[in-house]
Amino acid sequence: MNPKLWQTRLAAYPYAQPSLMSWQLSDHANDIHWSDYEQALNGYLECQDDSLALAERYRALIEARDRFLRLRAQGDGHIATHMMLMRSILDLGDVRAAAQAAEILRTEMPWLTTPLPEDLQLQINRPFLPPTRDFDLRPVRGDLGDWLQAAVLDVFEKGRAESSCVHGDLRAIEDLAENPSRSPEMARREWLMSLRLGATCRMSEVTEDPSFSELQALRAALLH
Repeated sequence: MNPKLWQTRLAAYPYAQPSLMSWQLSDHANDIHWSDYEQALNGYLECQDDSLALAERYRALIEARDRFLRLRAQGDGHIATHMMLMRSILDLGDVRAAAQAAEILRTEMPWLTTPLPEDLQLQINRPFLPPTRDFDLRPVRGDLGDWLQAAVLDVFEKGRAESSCVHGDLRAIEDLAENPSRSPEMARREWLMSLRLGATCRMSEVTEDPSFSELQALRAALLH
């Protein structure tokens, strides 16, 4: 297995490009989980190789998921490990388990649930992929912290229920209502729940939300 597979594979993702140099230059000498993490990450990336037989790719995905689970069980609390664990679980189709993993992460890192200070500069010294494929090509709006918050919120909220109307709990969505990287799905959920609850929600407030506008543009493109 090529130990630097991630360096070439992740270069294709817009969000990763500004971070590749820092990831490559990071000193992992004191990161006791780095070797196992890199092996698990490369294993995940290899399972995305469509030149392999489907059975091989599925087996590699299972192994990658299990490696990330072991890392977490061994005390590796790095956010990159949490991200890749959610990613591999979602690829296996278990949205509920992914939501539980997101809830664990949100509990361990409370900053993921609250608006971030404007002067916060977040640095992550491990390469990773976002937990959902929706965010693979989604540019970072705001800063990396906003983008990570939005990605984790998507996993948490979508995994809890197909619609937020099922549980009627808008706290997670409302806490990050001003997040510039929030997805169109979260904007739509907040809008529908507000309408259901009879809350005052002016259409101008909705359409000015960048994420909701993105959803509207997508719908228009599909209709035409």
